[in-house]
Amino acid sequence: MKIKKNKIVITGGYLKGRTIKTINHPLVRPTTNISRQILFNWLSKIIIDANCLDCFAGSGILSFEAISRRAYCITSLENNLFIFKQLLYNRVNLSVKLVNIIYTNALRWLSNTNKKFDIVFIDPPFKTNLVNTTINVINKRNILSNFSLIYVESKIQTNIEVPTTWILYKKKLTKNIAYRLYYKNS
Repeated sequence: MKIKKNKIVITGGYLKGRTIKTINHPLVRPTTNISRQILFNWLSKIIIDANCLDCFAGSGILSFEAISRRAYCITSLENNLFIFKQLLYNRVNLSVKLVNIIYTNALRWLSNTNKKFDIVFIDPPFKTNLVNTTINVINKRNILSNFSLIYVESKIQTNIEVPTTWILYKKKLTKNIAYRLYYKNS
């Protein structure tokens, strides 16, 4: 089986202009350049030295953008072996050490971790309908630090259910996709 690889450009920070390679796979749907620029503009004053979590790494672009923009570190979870290996390749190619890539089922990992995170990215493959399940596990496990931020990307028709302590901070809607940034109040 021949796998086609695509390139994605990092849009900001010290890695701006560098590219990562991603596998053309139905479960990989990288956040667009424009959407990433909007997201990281929202996070610009907060991401520096933040401990971040990318629940469904996929292409890894959110993880590498976060590191490029001076996040302290990021934990990237991926359960597809081919995609995981591509993430490892990109980490080596970019010479970034503070991207911790873990080959795991995100929900299982979230159910067992005791780590706390300042910024969490929830952007699962749309076909999986994992957004609300992931939110519930994160809330139940109490892995968010006080006043943390949670980015949720979903199909526009997905009904997002968040805990009452999560306040909608920013939102952008396109024809098909909803981008939401919440902050945990306390």
